[in-house]
Amino acid sequence: MNEEKVSSRVIWSIVAAAILGFSGILTETSMNVTFPELIQQFHQSMGTVQWLTTAYLLVVALLMLTSAHFNAILSKRQTYMIGWIAFVVGDIIAIIAPSFWLLLFGRLIMAVGTGFALPLVFNVIFTSVPMSQLGKYMGFGTLIISLAPALGPVYGGVVTYTLGWRAIFMIILPVTIISLLIGWFNLDNQKPTSKNKFAYGQFILIGISLVSAILALGQLESGRLTAAIIILALVAIVAMIGFIQAAKRSTNQLIDVSVFRSKALVMALLIYATSQAINLAVNFALPQYSQLTLGTTTMVAGFILMPGSLLGSAVAPVYGSMYDRLEANKPLTWGSLGFLVVMIIFSVMAPNIATIGLTVVYVVFTLARNLTFSVAMTAGVAEVKPQQSGDVNAIFNTVQQFIGAVGTTVAALFIQTSGTTQAAIATQTATGFSHLIWFSTVIVAISLIWLVIYMKTKTAK
Repeated sequence: MNEEKVSSRVIWSIVAAAILGFSGILTETSMNVTFPELIQQFHQSMGTVQWLTTAYLLVVALLMLTSAHFNAILSKRQTYMIGWIAFVVGDIIAIIAPSFWLLLFGRLIMAVGTGFALPLVFNVIFTSVPMSQLGKYMGFGTLIISLAPALGPVYGGVVTYTLGWRAIFMIILPVTIISLLIGWFNLDNQKPTSKNKFAYGQFILIGISLVSAILALGQLESGRLTAAIIILALVAIVAMIGFIQAAKRSTNQLIDVSVFRSKALVMALLIYATSQAINLAVNFALPQYSQLTLGTTTMVAGFILMPGSLLGSAVAPVYGSMYDRLEANKPLTWGSLGFLVVMIIFSVMAPNIATIGLTVVYVVFTLARNLTFSVAMTAGVAEVKPQQSGDVNAIFNTVQQFIGAVGTTVAALFIQTSGTTQAAIATQTATGFSHLIWFSTVIVAISLIWLVIYMKTKTAK
């Protein structure tokens, strides 16, 4: 491969995998605006309905942990086809689901597809694009994928308002067909020669840890520290320690945990995780606040997020090129400081913020947050050897989904209501939303510590 030239086949391979990943994220973000309607239709609480997002992200996170293994034993086209079939099957189940629990099951099957597609995007980039253009093509792949959260709330709001929530899953099917045609003719079908065996024990241990952690957070809905929360938290900790020890001793690692010896990588990962958790929390809570407090329709709730999300997507390639030109320090510093300033403004406005204010603040929120988020992953990958990039890709993508599930769960805890009248629900939702924004602001401030440590310990240019 010419060091400076990227073939059209590689570009179309990125597009195919990114479109499938886009479809998964689009359905995930579009569901947030449907929750008030689903609560009424299926007679479930907010804490139960939010599992449509939380469980989805958790399954995606677990599947992403396996990406390094499947990259070693499957061709890129085989990996793509597994993801495509799972996504389409789950989508059809969601379309016909007569009950909440069957809908949730369909969403989990769709999550399997998304869990295969998203790491594939970055695997194609890391293995086929020269380092001199890594930021550019990371921005390109991110642009396609980030259009999903940009369009998701609007798509979900408009479709639900006009056709009903099931149409969300119907309309996405033709998009997956387009992705299939592009992927089939462009994705490399050369199977690796690796005899790598799947580390079942390690996968089970980390699966138990992540699931237990999310369940422990969900139990906080009771408002008090219960025995169940303590037990689940202990299980999560013990299982994670067990996974780390098993991975260290094994010659067949699920992921290469030695990459965590790089303090700069760990700090980049913490910055990445912080921005993702807050983004998912706000994206979950804002449509609920809009509908339950401001009394807007699902359509209006979706449109509030659209300008910021679209602009955030549009600047993704710019942010990637910024990394190539300026390296990581300046973009991360600008993004982190801007993110903190926006969150402080958001916190002051949150108790009484109206529709126009939400729209404007969310634009600036997304611009600052996306700069931090997009640069952090590339900066982390640059800290390890090229042969470890697949493991780092799996780690970042897993953390992205898991911490998104954490952010969604925490947001649901803040904005849960116990009122029986519309006025009481509106007031409680507004109060919870304000508290969530203040809490998030504190977390953003803490993340500046990760930035300082990263800049002191980074080795990559």
